[in-house]
Amino acid sequence: MTEHKVRFAPGTMVSPGEYRNVTTGEIRYFDGNTPLPGSVNSSSWQQVSDHYHPSASAAAEHRRIPDEPGHGVRFAPGTMVSPGEYRNVTTGEVRYFDGNTPLPGTANSSAWQQVSDHYHAQEASPS
Repeated sequence: MTEHKVRFAPGTMVSPGEYRNVTTGEIRYFDGNTPLPGSVNSSSWQQVSDHYHPSASAAAEHRRIPDEPGHGVRFAPGTMVSPGEYRNVTTGEVRYFDGNTPLPGTANSSAWQQVSDHYHAQEASPS
């Protein structure tokens, strides 16, 4: 599977975490109840962490990352996530979640990583 950067448009309601503005490099924490700032023509945002880093040095460390974190943000089973396709990090299964359904599994199940912010219809294989 090819890794690609998930970008969220301004105004999108996203799951809690730190997000980086892809143009300015600004890192901000969003609580999951506040939409990403900006207008229609503003820069998009990428998630760089699923939690808040209180120190300025931690945020500065994220800014040095050229385009994306070295590993994708992982979400535990039971987490309510923003709509999109998520990949199970153990099995590789990719599923779409609508933003109203928690990620499946129990406390000891594999984590999920977002791979897209929208649904990709699977083409049927020829018979």
